[in-house]
Amino acid sequence: MKYRELDVLYDNGQSTAPVGRLAATSTATVFEYTDAWIARGLEISPFDLPNKKLSFHLDPRKSVTSTFGLFADSLPDGWGMLIMDRFFKKTGIDKKDITPLDRLAFLGSHAMGALRYHPPLEAEQNHSFEAVHVGDMAREAYDLYEGRIESAGRLLTQVGGSPGGARPKALIGISDQKDRFISGTGYLPDGFSHWFVKFSDVAHPYDGVLELIYNLVAKNAGMSVPEHFLISDDNGVQHIATRRFDRLSGNRRRHSATACGLLHADYMAPTLDYEVLMKVAWKLTQSAAQVEEQFRRAAFNLFAHNRDDHAKNHGYVMSNDGRWELSPAYDLTYSSGPHGEHWTSFSGEGKNPGMTQLLNVAKIASIHEKSAHSIIDQVKSAVATFKSLAHEYDVPVKTSNPITRQIEILLAMR
Repeated sequence: MKYRELDVLYDNGQSTAPVGRLAATSTATVFEYTDAWIARGLEISPFDLPNKKLSFHLDPRKSVTSTFGLFADSLPDGWGMLIMDRFFKKTGIDKKDITPLDRLAFLGSHAMGALRYHPPLEAEQNHSFEAVHVGDMAREAYDLYEGRIESAGRLLTQVGGSPGGARPKALIGISDQKDRFISGTGYLPDGFSHWFVKFSDVAHPYDGVLELIYNLVAKNAGMSVPEHFLISDDNGVQHIATRRFDRLSGNRRRHSATACGLLHADYMAPTLDYEVLMKVAWKLTQSAAQVEEQFRRAAFNLFAHNRDDHAKNHGYVMSNDGRWELSPAYDLTYSSGPHGEHWTSFSGEGKNPGMTQLLNVAKIASIHEKSAHSIIDQVKSAVATFKSLAHEYDVPVKTSNPITRQIEILLAMR
């Protein structure tokens, strides 16, 4: 197959504009913006691929990602990559022969955010809507994930291949009444909006409930989070549905990026620090309020023991006129991280960060100490409600108690 060139398009759901041309040679990946996009002046990747009349070159053999960070953001992580690899295998293409451009063509117009890749694979042209049974899809997803089946069915291939993260999930449309679920990752009919569902399985039936609780806690801590709700299947397993922030009403699309993509970072290595994220927030948004929001998230991740704070779990969105802000916070849950450490360190400390490191992050960001303490107090008060929320949502104590104990240790830090 091996695509050698792809056109990159910017689709906001109302109009489409050519951004540039992405090409692969025997030794490098090359990208150039179109003259029209340069004249438009929008910075969709201001650090790694600034909007200039240049030919950007990248050697994939020496890079932390297989392509430029902007486009690597479109590619899925473990789960979506598994779906994609099994699709290619079914069509007779070996995994080692699949190029990043092949993968982007597979996504075509169904990539997250506002970017599209043309020409797409023929397989992505199906825009029909079908009813989705979440429980059936969850069982198929875990059968594939755990190796009981070789490849995903047509429907799961269509909706399951784009989201990031390792845990099985799918992009679907959900009715305004939240009682009908359909396939479709492009344009949805009236009365439906774009969501993704992260599947729980019978072995870990409370994963979705715990993530919902963490989002409730984060919201009470003053953080911006997407809308969530739980979907119960026939086995009593509850799956968490999250409204997509890269899709707006009326099928409008919004450009999104991660710290991983903007900084061309390696999300598989703990190389990021919250001091860097504070600087990124300021350079992107020029907003003191957004910098404080970034600090609030750092405090939440510390006290709630969310150590899955790698470079792809820090997101940003851009409006059609080029204004950036932090995306709603996502992938919030109890997590131990790599070898018990945070993926993103606090002033150099990942294993046992405390108040000293957290306040130093605030100082680096020019947040007044009084404001920093006020944010920390609000976050700690919210995180302290985890135990009561776990009881309210009927989480067994054998599941919730270890989390509660760890949270209590963190909240006692001075």
